[in-house]
Amino acid sequence: MRFTILIFFFTMLISENIYKEPSFTLLEKSNNIEIRQYNEYIVARTSVPLSERTSENNMFRVLASYIFGKNQKQQQIPMTAPVTTFKNNESYDMLFYMLNTDDIENLPKPINQNISFEKINLDKCVSISFSWFTNDFKIKQYERKLKRFLKNNGYTQISPFMLNRYDSPWTFPWNRRNEILVKI
Repeated sequence: MRFTILIFFFTMLISENIYKEPSFTLLEKSNNIEIRQYNEYIVARTSVPLSERTSENNMFRVLASYIFGKNQKQQQIPMTAPVTTFKNNESYDMLFYMLNTDDIENLPKPINQNISFEKINLDKCVSISFSWFTNDFKIKQYERKLKRFLKNNGYTQISPFMLNRYDSPWTFPWNRRNEILVKI
């Protein structure tokens, strides 16, 4: 039993910071708020109608199964971070970054028809970071802080707020890295 617990805690410690992440240039930082400049990236996207937002775990399974080999080539694709979710006018979307390719044509075709690929350019964004678990209350709280920052600094929001989650489920809550990101 003690050995199992030790393995569990060891896995939690080494699982952090092992995923490739989209790079950015830090333009400005103030406490937990950053202004960043991103490049263009390829993402895998799945969406559900807004009425089905509670099926976030299902969305994750759709994208995870693709990168774990449930595609036409049965090819595994490295997991990246963050997992991004956001609300559009009509849907709730989840993105995985495909950081090991510069061309959508190089990716194996998905078996699941609910997966699409696109190039996105986040360009210039503002982010606010926080730890622990995410919930609707906490997300709204940090969105309000970002709105206040945007207004006080003369920035215009040009995208929906996006929630980025960086960590595996095994990460200690106080070590979790989350952020709200918005294009300006």
